[in-house]
Amino acid sequence: MTDRETATIDVSRSEARVLIAALADEEVTASGQRERRVRDLQEYLAREFDFDEHRGTREGEMAAEDDGGWLDNDAVFEDDDPDDTEEVELSRSEAEAVTDALDDFESETAKEDTKGREENADTAEDVRERFVGAFDY
Repeated sequence: MTDRETATIDVSRSEARVLIAALADEEVTASGQRERRVRDLQEYLAREFDFDEHRGTREGEMAAEDDGGWLDNDAVFEDDDPDDTEEVELSRSEAEAVTDALDDFESETAKEDTKGREENADTAEDVRERFVGAFDY
């Protein structure tokens, strides 16, 4: 199987927020081509879901619910439906980067003592399993 093989998976807005947060965490430790791939994936998802990169000041307005990250334009303009979905098409290598990031995010989030941690960990696990299943690896 080659890097050109792709799979399409439906991802909701709320799942995209968790996915972007996981990729942002992964970007911190990645370097070289991996860092570029992770950043490109964040930007791709941001375009698909109309998120803008923005450093805001209000807690909870960001993808990772902290003071920096991706701003959800629909949430700002009160047209946010967390169940809205988009089809996300990724190559095998992109999906591997996503599943690695989600696996790490799931593990780290489960250790935290923050509001929504269990829900975020469950969301990360669910999305990761869908990507794994799409490529059967």
